[in-house]
Amino acid sequence: MITLIFETGDTVDFPFDSFVEEDLSGLDLHRAIFERLDVSGADFTGSNLRNAIFDYAILVGAKMSKAALMNSTFSCAKMEDVDLTESIAVFADFYKADLSGASLKGADVGGSRFIGAKLSSVNLDAKRVDEADFTGAIYDEKTVWPVGFDPEMYGAIKI
Repeated sequence: MITLIFETGDTVDFPFDSFVEEDLSGLDLHRAIFERLDVSGADFTGSNLRNAIFDYAILVGAKMSKAALMNSTFSCAKMEDVDLTESIAVFADFYKADLSGASLKGADVGGSRFIGAKLSSVNLDAKRVDEADFTGAIYDEKTVWPVGFDPEMYGAIKI
């Protein structure tokens, strides 16, 4: 059994030993604390993860499509190949997160921070990308941006 703690002090017990590859889709996990946990391959599709904390967490291959991620933090998280398609990541913080190979296609990233993030091979054909902060974020020729968007004008660095 694993106990998930929330910023409110509430807890929820889950009947498994880790979150790796677990189905957490459609759950209300508002203000949940996943800091430093391994949730690789977990399915959060359509979940409410507003204000959730994923700082230093391992989310490799996690599914977060259509999830509510407003104000969530992913500082220094390992997020390679995460599916964030059509998620609502408004004001989410991806400070120094490794998003290599992730997809944010159709996601709303207005006000989000990607400061120092690794964006190699990321699909960032997202909504309101011009309202996000890419200062010091690193991207490559395989990174997909919206047509007409110049990432270097928003602080991103091509490698």
